Amino acid sequence: MNPENESTDSNKFVQHILLVTVVILLPGFLGAIFGWIHMLLPLLVFFYLVRYGTNRGKKYILFGCVLACAAGLIFQIIEQLLFSLTLIPIGFILADSVKKGEAPHIAGLKGTFGLIGTWIIATSILSFGMEHHPYTLLINSLGQGMDEALAYYKANSTVPTETLYMLQQTLEQMKVWIPKVLPGILGCITLLVTWVTMVGGNRLLFKITGVRPWAEYRYWVMPEKLVWFVIVSALLVMLPMESGKIIGLNVLLISGLLYCFQGTSIMIFYFSKWSVPVLLRTVIYLILFFQSFGAIFLAIIGVIDVWVDVRKLKSNEQESDS
Repeated sequence: MNPENESTDSNKFVQHILLVTVVILLPGFLGAIFGWIHMLLPLLVFFYLVRYGTNRGKKYILFGCVLACAAGLIFQIIEQLLFSLTLIPIGFILADSVKKGEAPHIAGLKGTFGLIGTWIIATSILSFGMEHHPYTLLINSLGQGMDEALAYYKANSTVPTETLYMLQQTLEQMKVWIPKVLPGILGCITLLVTWVTMVGGNRLLFKITGVRPWAEYRYWVMPEKLVWFVIVSALLVMLPMESGKIIGLNVLLISGLLYCFQGTSIMIFYFSKWSVPVLLRTVIYLILFFQSFGAIFLAIIGVIDVWVDVRKLKSNEQESDS
């Protein structure tokens, strides 16, 4: 091999390892600014395993993890480092799904449960020698944060009495309901991580290699039977029993987010079909994703697609078959 080519390959090898190391460590050093980079770690792992193959991709990830662990021990950011490491297995799970040629909804299901399992195992290990389980500590820290926020506004004489009363009532209700719906919230987070990894990885690989692991995101469709989770959970929420209401709310949060993903794929489908300018698309994305009604609207569109076939994908399949 040409010495120049060997030098170039060595430089790229080091660059890939350093990139993995930085993505693992950066949220631990500046979590308030770079905490969002956690979402990119599974995407990076997935990309390396699919783009460069299992053997070569594993080397980048392994050496990057070793460097990150060494730096984490030196700078005493062990807890943040451990959380970052729990996000790595989902990249392997999704890459394995691509290797097996599994459909997006199967890959997404495996990735989500894999991430949930990783977090359960990690928190169970961390709980040894601790007085409280990390899940309990999370609930307590959320309640403490709301108490501190309320104390701050009470100490602020410029806050009107009516506003302070409404804030107090809201925070008290949140302290009651957040522990009850926290499983659904955490489930939504795992779904979001899986979705970002799959959609982002699918797009990134196509941009670089010209090949997609799965079809374009705008054509993704969830199994029709999944809509029953939305229907049953909505019925449970309307029941007078509190236990049924709590279960229904948690399931509704998760299933609603799934159909929000489907609604997003429908929106992208028509953006592409109508050749909507990038600037206008960006404005619409910002409006929908940063307003609560936007997610609800997309979820409703996703549910309607089950019966109406908004994109006419089924009719096109029938025409192609005939």
